[in-house]
Amino acid sequence: MSARKLVTVFLGLAMCGGLGCAQPEACRDGQVATPAAAPRHPVAGHHLRAHAHNDYEHERPLLDALDHHFYSVEADLFLNEGKLTVSHLNLPWDARRSLEQLYLEPLQARVDERGSVHGDGLPFTLWLDLKQGGRELVDTLHAVLEKYPMLTRIDGDTVQPGPVTVVLTGDAQGKRDFVSRYPQRRAVRDSNDYSPEDPPADSAWGYYALSWGDYLESSGTGQLDAAQRARLACIVENAHARGRKVRFFGAPNHPDAWRVALEHGVDFLGADELQALDSFLEGAP
Repeated sequence: MSARKLVTVFLGLAMCGGLGCAQPEACRDGQVATPAAAPRHPVAGHHLRAHAHNDYEHERPLLDALDHHFYSVEADLFLNEGKLTVSHLNLPWDARRSLEQLYLEPLQARVDERGSVHGDGLPFTLWLDLKQGGRELVDTLHAVLEKYPMLTRIDGDTVQPGPVTVVLTGDAQGKRDFVSRYPQRRAVRDSNDYSPEDPPADSAWGYYALSWGDYLESSGTGQLDAAQRARLACIVENAHARGRKVRFFGAPNHPDAWRVALEHGVDFLGADELQALDSFLEGAP
């Protein structure tokens, strides 16, 4: 287990008094959800759901994920010296880690050349994990995203899909400030909290990014017992019924976790090891 994951586990135990927290509600009263397996796309297969967690940590950010046929990547974002920097830590500004150089410019170039990121007309998702909030970051991010016509465009309640959709995750206040401050924008937000009573999706909030360990109890490889499978079925069914897509973070990087996610129709399957998920999806029915 990496040092980062050990710290995450320790903090989780500390916050729960070492005994584990009660799981949030997953199902409506009396709800019995039926798992709906993810269909295999006729062009992209199950790779349409492949998501690169902390993509910037790979040797070739973005490019390695594209070579493995991923349709979703995630980058952590700081504002440093007035510029948007991709990093897990707030490091000094380095142009080689700029959001535009690592992601926006190469994605726009591919869309200009091919019509879509992979040249197949299918959508691509760029998750930006806001590691801080604040007015300056929100304003800077809005100005930068406006430069890229490939991005999905939101104008009030109207959504004009583009080849690439930016989803803001991370800092709750920052992503809410972004969508409320700018009715005309090129990003939507997620929520890291789920309730079976959540309202329908709108042009601002269309995704969930949920902690696997907060909502599900699994084996070390991601296997779920019947009760936990029922919880997962409720979460996915309710999210889809309200027009939202679902991603889990912190899930085991293991075929058992990916398999159960596919069996329950989870929209994004995250991985740190790109080749491992690529190989799994190639063989998945």
